[in-house]
Amino acid sequence: MRNIRRSPLGIVSAAVLASVAIGAPPALADPPPTLQLGFHNGYCSTTEVSVPADTPFNIDIDTGFQFTDQSEFRIPALKIRVILPSAYFSPRARVAISPQPRGPIPFELMTPKQSGSAGDGCWGTIHVW
Repeated sequence: MRNIRRSPLGIVSAAVLASVAIGAPPALADPPPTLQLGFHNGYCSTTEVSVPADTPFNIDIDTGFQFTDQSEFRIPALKIRVILPSAYFSPRARVAISPQPRGPIPFELMTPKQSGSAGDGCWGTIHVW
């Protein structure tokens, strides 16, 4: 059999190509969309929001000026119930939602009457398009 010699340049090229193919970082995906809701003193600042279909998304709820830890965010159709923090602590809550098909998703932001809040809560809709 013939003695095959490789040039140093050929060995380096093969090593670089292999490291690029094996060690390449994964493509960065776009972060999921984030919907913003405000729930202050028992009232909602937004009751209608939209998000694309078949995409996971987050809902950030600002509970500044909500002085009770008995308030809730609920999406009954998805069996989601989150107790919201009061303004005395971290006045934000994040809810991660899995991809949803097209259509409306009703939600509720509620606070008990005995909480001292001026409002009792609100109902809204997430429009998935």
